[in-house]
Amino acid sequence: MSDAEVPWSLPHREVGSRLEELRERHGLTQSAVVDLLGARGIRTNVSSLSKLENGKLKRIPSGLIEALLDLYETEPESETRRYVLGLLSVDTTPAGRRRRPPLWRRHAALLGPMKFEPYLQLERKAAKLRNHQPRLVPGLLQTCGYAQRTIETMRPELSAADVRGLVDVRMDRQRQVLGGDVLHEFQALLDEEVLRRQVGDEAVRRDQLRHLLVLTEQGKVTIRVLPDSLGIHPGMAGPFVLMGFDDADQDVVWCELAKRSVYFDQTEDVDYYDGVFTDLWERALCPAETRALIKKMI
Repeated sequence: MSDAEVPWSLPHREVGSRLEELRERHGLTQSAVVDLLGARGIRTNVSSLSKLENGKLKRIPSGLIEALLDLYETEPESETRRYVLGLLSVDTTPAGRRRRPPLWRRHAALLGPMKFEPYLQLERKAAKLRNHQPRLVPGLLQTCGYAQRTIETMRPELSAADVRGLVDVRMDRQRQVLGGDVLHEFQALLDEEVLRRQVGDEAVRRDQLRHLLVLTEQGKVTIRVLPDSLGIHPGMAGPFVLMGFDDADQDVVWCELAKRSVYFDQTEDVDYYDGVFTDLWERALCPAETRALIKKMI
């Protein structure tokens, strides 16, 4: 778990995972690999190799990867070799140094203390998002009016200008993520209480409900409502998002706290949240029933 930085890049983590798998398949320790590389004139150490295998190395020298693949006896045209080198070419730039959209740069002073910018960076790369939001409509599905009332209520210390800035960032996220080509599917789980809750005046609530209906007609967004009759369930512990990526085998989980977000990338943590979401998704109202309920509330 971390509340500061995301992995340098998901392709880096996947490269490290594959190299660790190859090393263990050959029965080699990290120390033994360092010695064998040294005999071939390539200098490294156990700490660097460990960071590489865990996806934490800031920059991955292509020569080192080639040497490791040679050491692990992968054939020049093997699928494994092509896959690893292909991942390496996808993204070797630390996530924190990537060019940020103009709105993020403009409001970096707000996003920085909240530790939210790393989340935004990975959100734009996600092919699938699964979001459980127990108390509010998810940010990617909010109307401008709903977002403004929510932010100014939850962050009373912010000035009106700062609130408008965060609303602008949220609307830009929607355009970039929901309107982009990277995201294929967004599954949103909402509690029934969320649809009834008054945020601002009644006009804001009704406009938000109508917006949800429109989104469900676009194919990319699927919404299911957890009925009040479901009672207490594990999702009540707080909002979380499962992010899936085309260039990585494993999801990443983000949990949102009051002033920052934290991520989990360990298998046991991801599996836990995946199990919680899957169970709630199956127990929720189906999309047709959800649309009928929203229409009734309108």
